[in-house]
Amino acid sequence: MMGTGITLLIDNYDSFTWNVYQYLSELGADVRVFRNDEITVEECLALKPRNVVISPGPGRPDAAGVSEDVITAFAGKVPILGVCLGEQCMYEVYGGVVTYAGEIVHGKTSALIHDGRGVYEGVPQGIRVTRYHSLAGDRKTLPAVLEITSETESNVVMGIRHKDYVLEGVQFHPESIASEHGRRMLWNFLRWEGGSWKDLRIRNDLVKPLESILGRYEVEKIGGKSISEGATFIVPSGDAATAGVGVVHSLTRHLATPTAAGGSEAQVSLAAVGSGLQPQTTNGNFSAPSSSSSSPAKSGAPSILLKIHDQRLKDVSQAKSLPGRGFDFLKRSIAAGLSPPLIDFPARLLSVAKPVAIMAEVKRASPSKGDIDINAHAASQALAYARGGAAVISVLTEPKWFKGSLEDMREVRAALDQIENRPAVLRKDFIVDEYQILEARLYGADTILLIVAILDDATLARLYKFARLLSMEPMVEVNNAEEMKRALAIGSKVIGVNNRNLHNFSVDMATTSSLARMVPEDVILVALSGISGRQDVIPYMEAGAKAVLVGESLMRSKNKGQFIQHLLGADASTPPPAPESTASSKTLVKICGVNSVEAALVAADSGADLIGLIFAPSARQVDTAKASEIATAVAKWRAERGLDNERQSRATSNGSAESYHEYLRSFSVDISRTVQSSRRPLLVGVFSNHSHDFINRAVVKVGLDLVQLHGSEPATLAGFLTVPAFKAEHVGPGESPESVSARLSGGSDGPLSGFVLDTLVGNTMSQQGGSGESFDWTVARSIADSGLPLVLAGGLNPKNVSEAIRVAKPWAVDVSSGVEVDGQKGVKDLDKIRAFVKAAKSL
Repeated sequence: MMGTGITLLIDNYDSFTWNVYQYLSELGADVRVFRNDEITVEECLALKPRNVVISPGPGRPDAAGVSEDVITAFAGKVPILGVCLGEQCMYEVYGGVVTYAGEIVHGKTSALIHDGRGVYEGVPQGIRVTRYHSLAGDRKTLPAVLEITSETESNVVMGIRHKDYVLEGVQFHPESIASEHGRRMLWNFLRWEGGSWKDLRIRNDLVKPLESILGRYEVEKIGGKSISEGATFIVPSGDAATAGVGVVHSLTRHLATPTAAGGSEAQVSLAAVGSGLQPQTTNGNFSAPSSSSSSPAKSGAPSILLKIHDQRLKDVSQAKSLPGRGFDFLKRSIAAGLSPPLIDFPARLLSVAKPVAIMAEVKRASPSKGDIDINAHAASQALAYARGGAAVISVLTEPKWFKGSLEDMREVRAALDQIENRPAVLRKDFIVDEYQILEARLYGADTILLIVAILDDATLARLYKFARLLSMEPMVEVNNAEEMKRALAIGSKVIGVNNRNLHNFSVDMATTSSLARMVPEDVILVALSGISGRQDVIPYMEAGAKAVLVGESLMRSKNKGQFIQHLLGADASTPPPAPESTASSKTLVKICGVNSVEAALVAADSGADLIGLIFAPSARQVDTAKASEIATAVAKWRAERGLDNERQSRATSNGSAESYHEYLRSFSVDISRTVQSSRRPLLVGVFSNHSHDFINRAVVKVGLDLVQLHGSEPATLAGFLTVPAFKAEHVGPGESPESVSARLSGGSDGPLSGFVLDTLVGNTMSQQGGSGESFDWTVARSIADSGLPLVLAGGLNPKNVSEAIRVAKPWAVDVSSGVEVDGQKGVKDLDKIRAFVKAAKSL
């Protein structure tokens, strides 16, 4: 492949990408950076880069966006280097398995054993390299086309190389300032030209002389000393960082060993610089987190923590000064009964900690990661978390760095109040004043977070006491042994160990486990930060944690409920069926117009997947009381059979027509899998020209899973409902597939989750449904072939349903009058229900 001379860098949303960019640029590369979800493979190919680098990133390879496809597209054409997550992507592209590495290392250095070839040319053995990972390639599944190039002393795979293509990956971070000979490795890579090893050309003219770079930075050998022996090198500082100028500091290996004060590891990383954080120095060494009981704002804490602390003090002062918003006004509002009822936070955690509870966080941004999901709708996010099984919803309310607000928390609480046995609500903020605790109580929080690192002993004790005065048991956050002692000294009942050091925002996943032994049995231990999968949860459970708080990885996940279940260890044993396999024998069965417990239970026993409860005026109408009675009986039926009684969370598309159609296909697969494996039957409420408020109230009171809109209401009404909704369209005599498709397209770019095709009867909507008349099923077939979730209704009965499925191949079939006693509208024939389900399921 002829290159343009540029280096393509795929950014997997990691602050270390800044470091990679800096190192490559210093070495002479013309680097172009694209985030993994903001460029296509075709656009990458059009750039014609001379080489490609896949950056580090959080999570697993399947969360790396276009990265794996880019590797496949460029392999054998240009040199490719994968760093950390990038290396894991390479492992999986060629068929290997990425799994738990056997150890959690975040911000630690290890000795490296390598083969001296490829990127390791000229690199001494036993160098120290920086590691931030809990996953690694499983050497037992090493693909035949790859070879292991480096490993740790404990045999964790640290590097791989393709046997034919110029493609290498490193699990560690050569771009970290604590990694020895990192620039040498990247310099080696940048000299390569060609896609295969047999045709490789070494081009020194493509890079700057290594000596000129190392003379300004990490001199690998100065006066016979290596970095680990105390050589000096440069850490970018302030505005000079972006200009390639720095301040000289000394780094010796003792900085990577446990300190006497905090028991943590002082780790130097340019990730902080990439996030706008500046390393702090004391007497030429990097400062460790303060272990004194004084406020970090007064004890040399890093600038970002100081800025947040001071800004929140200013915010509180300003809020207090607003008319009608002073401290006494908030107290009077609480006295007037304006604060909503509380949940016992510790009790809520313990009630679901079997063995661990999930605290799910609503977080749009952070200082270390920047924007995560700036358009996130807090209430919708919270509902998805709650229905997925979260015990607590943590809401970031800090506005400047985390892009949150008290209004977010108010809406979250209002949304959760719809749910029976709702999750507790945590105000996640930098609490520095009693005023913020009053705000939290009024805006619906059940608990607050108190961060030991920003509070002196007197303030910490005072705020803790004030929160308990308002019947809120705070979660007290610590990061080291000294802070743990301070938290226990005030009588904390819930202690969260933050694996992220708030002084420099580095993450050490071993923090929780190392401090767990200090926690008494009657104190609830929670692990905070850096959790990206089940593999991160298991060590904390083993250490005694009763809960884990998950933020960024949940915010970025596509299916909140599935990810929470993954964290809880309840992954489905089999993968979901492909979208095209949800028809034919996979067709679901809905028994509609059920108005008695007996009929509902017969439908369930027979194998029906959906039960329809009609709230619209008709002979089959039920009110909320009768519907609730039926729902209770169905829930008991499920429980007796060990089936799930948790409702599905509602996913949404990003608004584009393409995304919406993909959402519909995904929705049909998810529901099919749900009823086939874990939760059956689902309850469908049928409404006709009702208000969204009426429908939502019925959903909450009865516990409906889905809604069917059967009147003349617009499809856009579905966007205001709390559960997925289908819209009925009525097919007239002789109507063409094109005509029906045109009408359906009006709702195919909006919030609907599927469509019901029924027979048009008479001239008014009040005459529709339950007529016993059918329409041309080939019309339905043309719609079903598009892959959209289609429910076939109208004139179905035990005798013709098999033929209807064969012809139309719908996602589901819907029957009402076809399973009723002859001549008695609204009275179900139990034998016909059994026969209908049997016939539909026989294909």
